[in-house]
Amino acid sequence: MTFTYAGWGTYARHRATADWLEGRFGPAVSTALTAAGHIPIIYPSPIDTRHPEKGIRYSPEGPRYSTGYGDFIGMPTVLVENHMLKPYRQRVLGTYVLLEAALKVAATDRARIAQAKAADRASRPTELLTRWKPAAAPIGWIENFKGVAFDTYRSPASGRDEQRWLGKPITFRMPIIGQQPVETVRLPKAWWIPPEQTEVIERLRLHGIRFETTQTPQIRKLDRVQLIDPKLSQPNEGRYPITARFAHASIEQEMPAGSVRVRADQPLGLLAAALLEPESQDSFLAWGFFPEMLAPAPNTDAYVLAALGERLLDTDADVKRRFEQKIKEEPAFAADADARLAWLYAEAGPGHPYPLRYPIAREVD
Repeated sequence: MTFTYAGWGTYARHRATADWLEGRFGPAVSTALTAAGHIPIIYPSPIDTRHPEKGIRYSPEGPRYSTGYGDFIGMPTVLVENHMLKPYRQRVLGTYVLLEAALKVAATDRARIAQAKAADRASRPTELLTRWKPAAAPIGWIENFKGVAFDTYRSPASGRDEQRWLGKPITFRMPIIGQQPVETVRLPKAWWIPPEQTEVIERLRLHGIRFETTQTPQIRKLDRVQLIDPKLSQPNEGRYPITARFAHASIEQEMPAGSVRVRADQPLGLLAAALLEPESQDSFLAWGFFPEMLAPAPNTDAYVLAALGERLLDTDADVKRRFEQKIKEEPAFAADADARLAWLYAEAGPGHPYPLRYPIAREVD
């Protein structure tokens, strides 16, 4: 019987509930399973399934997984995994023992669980870990890891060596590979969401994240985020995830009436950060909630571009000099009216403000 918690307990983001899981739930369930003839162990996540001797991975989790979500909201959450290589009857009976032991320890520790949840929800993290990498050396070892023997054979289907499980128990020394932080973001005072982002606002409501809706326009100094070199990933869970780099800039902006302000200082502030911070791997942005950002700026009629270009040539001597030099040196450019207007438009400034701009702004101190 294998089970585990957020970050394998080691990398939990809320410690009070994680400590209860490790200190009370795990020992109680393990004792019951052992007494019933089962073998309990922390769920192993192998670094390389073809070479299990390379070790198992302990790492932080995002809210996309149930254990990670429970950790973000301060709720003790357990993953139970029964491998299909074990007999069906054994798996059913083991699960029964685990659930019975879980109910008993939950009943006995009702007050402790409530205290742990209250402590975690009263905490106010100021940072969110968003990237990590494997540690250079193992953070621990399992001296007698109980595994299943296998050999390999050359598969005519795949053309490579494949595993063949033998159904025999083996033990070996297994390294535990931990993680090191690579990137953290400091949480803002609040996030500002435009009123038209109704899907995002409704998701926040469903999660129980607190927010306030403004009744009048608000002028605030905000941190605006621009996407750099965004890339669409393969479809996942019905969405097209996005990866990108980000540029932050401080601006003064008027947020219209009906805008939503989400404070970081609240019981579910860390979950709000995971959903709204652009760098978060499980943010609404990362899951492709804002496809309109990727659309190019709308076309501008030639007569508007020509007037803009003429004004630029009349008012900016440097642009005029470089433009005339480019015409002289590049006959193809000189003969291409659209290319000439596009060059002048690019020189006129940053262009349309909305493409690649993250619609959610950050209110920082």
